[in-house]
Amino acid sequence: MTDKQIYEGGCLCGAIRYRSSAAPTRGVICHCSMCRKHSGAPILAFVHFPIVSFHWLNAEPHRYRSSRFAERGFCSSCGSTVSMYEEVLRDRVQIAVGSLDDPDSVRIDDHVWTEDRISWFDVNDRLHRYRQSSVVVPSKADQ
Repeated sequence: MTDKQIYEGGCLCGAIRYRSSAAPTRGVICHCSMCRKHSGAPILAFVHFPIVSFHWLNAEPHRYRSSRFAERGFCSSCGSTVSMYEEVLRDRVQIAVGSLDDPDSVRIDDHVWTEDRISWFDVNDRLHRYRQSSVVVPSKADQ
């Protein structure tokens, strides 16, 4: 019998907490300008949890509509970047890796929107890089 891992996390102040009983199906590092603005960092890493296994334990993030098809979630108390919602990906919840209690417990699959990468910031890994959206998962977040 194997132990089933639980994934938990939340915002800086603790007002938002979440839990997933299933492993993420995907992990991505995004270099787009909207993710930079949302996080205040040169890149933003997300993991995709199946919505059926995911639960907000108390408050849910406030959402800001950043484009026609996407909303970005944050804590209204401390401002922490927590999530991303894309209409085309309704079967999952995208969670900012930095909000996980144990970010080492997840994997990243690739980089997206590398055409927007900041020239002085380079991640030295062997992950696949897409100039725009991944061909693996549809996205309209930039529209």
